[in-house]
Amino acid sequence: MISSNELTKSTEETKVLLDVNCDLAQSFGVYRNDLELELLPYVSSVNISCGLHSGDPMVINRVLKIAAQNNLSVGAHIGYPDLQGFGYRDMELSDEEIESIVLYQIGALSALAKAHNLKISHVRLHGALYKKALVDFRTMLTVAKSIKKANDWIILLCAPCANLEKACEEAGIKYAAEIFPDKKYDVNGLPIFDQNDIVDIEYSKQQIRSIIENSEIINENGGKTKINCHSIHLNMKNALSLEIAQMVKDTISDPAPLSVSILDDKSWI
Repeated sequence: MISSNELTKSTEETKVLLDVNCDLAQSFGVYRNDLELELLPYVSSVNISCGLHSGDPMVINRVLKIAAQNNLSVGAHIGYPDLQGFGYRDMELSDEEIESIVLYQIGALSALAKAHNLKISHVRLHGALYKKALVDFRTMLTVAKSIKKANDWIILLCAPCANLEKACEEAGIKYAAEIFPDKKYDVNGLPIFDQNDIVDIEYSKQQIRSIIENSEIINENGGKTKINCHSIHLNMKNALSLEIAQMVKDTISDPAPLSVSILDDKSWI
């Protein structure tokens, strides 16, 4: 069994600079979901839904105020235009359509953020758009190029994969790679979304330790796959979500916002 103290000691020794993020504003109208607000004490960056898969102007404005009060880095959480399906249903969109929904969501959040003296530091994909971009280079590249049109300095946050790195390099923007402490991973280092999250704090501790010590993720075969990692994603979908969040906080007591954490990558300068 790995103790939180052992993990914390390991972090201090390796001087790892990591962000911790979560999603917010996943409500719409009378349909409210404020569970993610419980994660605020544990994160350095928040991803705010922008109205297409979830989120409305009132909810977005409210969570932006909360982000400002807590000095949290703000990102746009963007998905397909699918309120009924919460952005979990795949859509076949043209490049022009993808560009339009990306710019629309960044623009909406940017306008509201300005009222709170906040700027968007990153974009995190959601649901079916997230999954599609991992395996479809055209989708990832179109998203990256669309972000570039909105703002050269916005970071694209997604799971570590060749598509993310290649698309951001071609588009001329920075990327950040995230891991999920409670998901299974395949031998290529991709999260397996069609399997249930793992409800086992020891598994999550092992994954965090492997990332911190060796930049490796434990895969479904019991081996380890080398990956880039700049951020840890927390959510409230697991029965142990708050226990996992506390373990991450004990390990990374002073997480760095994405705009700071990727400065460790010398190519940024």
